[in-house]
Amino acid sequence: MKKKIFTGLFIALVIVVLAIVLVLNYGYSSGNRTGKLVKLSKVGYLLKTYEGTLDLGSGDELTWQFSVHKDKVGDELMQQTGKQIRLHYKEHLFNLFYKSKYNVESWEHHRDGETDFLCRFVEVIRSRPDVVAVLRPMLQEKDQELLREVKKCQALIKKANKQN
Repeated sequence: MKKKIFTGLFIALVIVVLAIVLVLNYGYSSGNRTGKLVKLSKVGYLLKTYEGTLDLGSGDELTWQFSVHKDKVGDELMQQTGKQIRLHYKEHLFNLFYKSKYNVESWEHHRDGETDFLCRFVEVIRSRPDVVAVLRPMLQEKDQELLREVKKCQALIKKANKQN
């Protein structure tokens, strides 16, 4: 009899632990939000997380509260305060340990279409391999973020050329 009770309790505990892991790690929706990053701070005692506010327009009614659980993403976003960005997030059912149920997984600078100024500039520069040979090492050394943006532009340009 004791063995059956112990087995039943063990199975119930495993089910509860699995349910908690699923609820906390897998969102039921995902999406993007674009706006101006107006606040980001690292908070918490044991489970430290970044908590932020994105201004979606103007006024308090158009702000969006979010959490960042990954330190790498949070550290990158700390440098983007005051800039227009696009956040990729997962929405969780509950926010047990965090202030928001929206967990930002990644981000990028906001662009208005594929004819962005930087991408147009990259397209012009690509026609000069000698200029590219000088600029690439400089960007690798001085500004990795800008280099990532240039590579995104190159991918957009290649995609646009394939469609034409």
